[in-house]
Parts: sequence; C-alpha cells; structure tokens
Amino acid sequence: MPELAGYAHVAITVSDLDRSLAFYERLLGAGPVGRIQLDGLDRHLFSVGRGQILGVTGYDAGRDDAFDPTMPGLDHIGLAVADRDGVVAWQEHAASVGIESDLQDVDFGHALMIKDPDGNQIEFFAPPAQ
Repeated sequence: MPELAGYAHVAITVSDLDRSLAFYERLLGAGPVGRIQLDGLDRHLFSVGRGQILGVTGYDAGRDDAFDPTMPGLDHIGLAVADRDGVVAWQEHAASVGIESDLQDVDFGHALMIKDPDGNQIEFFAPPAQ
C-alpha cells in the first residue's frame, strides 16, 4: 500500500463567510494564505503548521444550519500542540481575542475545545506528559 504523509488540508463549510473569516483570523492570529474561487464556492486557506491547511468555505447556495457533531460527518478538527503548556497558551490567546474555550485534562491528553460561529469544533490537543 502507498504511504501517506499526513493530512494536506481540512475544509469546513460556514454559513457566513465574512463572520467566520474574522473569527479564524482572530483565533489563528493571521489571515488566509490563499484563496480558491470556483463557481458558487469561495474558500480561504489558513496555515495551521507543517504545510497543513484549514479551508474555510462559503457557498453561494449554502445553508445556515448550525453544525451538529452528533450527525454523520465531521466531529471536530484536532490541531496538534506539543504539551499542556502549549494548550494553555492557546487558551490564553483565545481569551485575549474574546473567544471562549473549554480546557479538558483527560487521561489521554489535554484538549482545548473552541467552537466557531457555526458551532464547528476546533480542538488544540497535546498528549499526556511521558
């Protein structure tokens, strides 16, 4: 079987592109690094490290239903952080730009959960200390 090198990108659909772009720019501390515009689609690309991209997408014919992680499909996006101190740094950053978060220390690691304006869940995760 051919070897995989990891994820290249994850793309999410949002109901209000301008609102979501402002949210992700505040959360990630930088604007998009690229943009894809196709017929009926406008996707802005954010770097999340190591060549990986988060695409934030608006569709002309899109719906405005709230995200529901219990429905089939995407549950959340997990972004890797080196350790708990790094997770806490993300929590402090989120608070400094007015974004609510929930830090959870569990047996399998440390997770900071953040919801975007549509309820899409973004997790900053570090494994437990060795």
